[in-house]
Amino acid sequence: MTAAPGQGLRATVAARPVLVARPAVVALSAFCAFVLGACSAGSGGPSGAPAASSPPATHAASKASATKSPSASPTPTVAHLSPPAVPGVTWRAAGTVVNGVTATYIASTAGGSVGLLWIDPSVVSFRLIPGFRVPEGGPATAADNTPSTWVPRMVAAFNGGFLLKDGVGGYYADHRMVRPLVSNLAAFEITADGRLAVGAWGRDLQLTSKTVVVRQNLRLLVDHGRSQTSTSDGPRTWGIANGGLWTANRSALGQLADGSLVFAYGHETRAATMAAALVQVGAQRAIALDMNKSWPGGFVYRHTAGAIVGQRVHPLQYHSPSVYYTRYTKDFVAVLRR
Repeated sequence: MTAAPGQGLRATVAARPVLVARPAVVALSAFCAFVLGACSAGSGGPSGAPAASSPPATHAASKASATKSPSASPTPTVAHLSPPAVPGVTWRAAGTVVNGVTATYIASTAGGSVGLLWIDPSVVSFRLIPGFRVPEGGPATAADNTPSTWVPRMVAAFNGGFLLKDGVGGYYADHRMVRPLVSNLAAFEITADGRLAVGAWGRDLQLTSKTVVVRQNLRLLVDHGRSQTSTSDGPRTWGIANGGLWTANRSALGQLADGSLVFAYGHETRAATMAAALVQVGAQRAIALDMNKSWPGGFVYRHTAGAIVGQRVHPLQYHSPSVYYTRYTKDFVAVLRR
């Protein structure tokens, strides 16, 4: 976990790494330059209304890094899916239709404090865009500094995890072990074919020749369909929020039994509220992501007439959808149409 601008955060629990697959470069035409400020400077105030803007010009490329790669294992294919039918949760189609399939749906729960983004993995791929500062010390490729390699295909995006120095897990990227992965901590993995999975490292997930990125963060928030929070948790159990307060803006990523993914954004919530929301919609495993005022964020996007129209998963998120039109201070996952 990490603190909002001006705040120092430390976690009391270790986290797991995430694997990320990187897509091929796609030409981007008629892009206008887009300048993004630091995370503390948001790209527009919170609003429920979608934000439209032209994509940015490409950035200077940085040197790619790679090392050894582990042994291979197959990645299963996924049939077209639908969001779970859950009493009290109304899913609304949002974002881009991919090959005739609605790729993303949004909803809310916990009295509106938690916004949900459901993603159909059969028509999208996942890619981690490393931040300029976080994760610290990891590799960055030329494509990571070139928005045209993800913006034209981006149908959704959501934030990554805590600072590595918080000691909440390891990080593996581009065939390089940046920070050792920790057994039994939560992780999300992205493979070379763009698949994303959530689980406990060493139990559900392990390195293969197809692993591109593993991002760890704390222990699992949800496991076997059950919340892993407890009444004995203190305000620092799931990371130090806002100087030690119980509530914070939080994010998490869950995986359902059918392989579909649900990103959750909670506005001024406790970790237990986040876990309960993901359990409610059927998450079998979930990883806590980032927290505090401006770090968490999830968005859906539509592409119309050369422009991108973005929408927040929760209307009170700090940044506008344009924050991920370029590489950012901290890492994020770009969800791309296949």
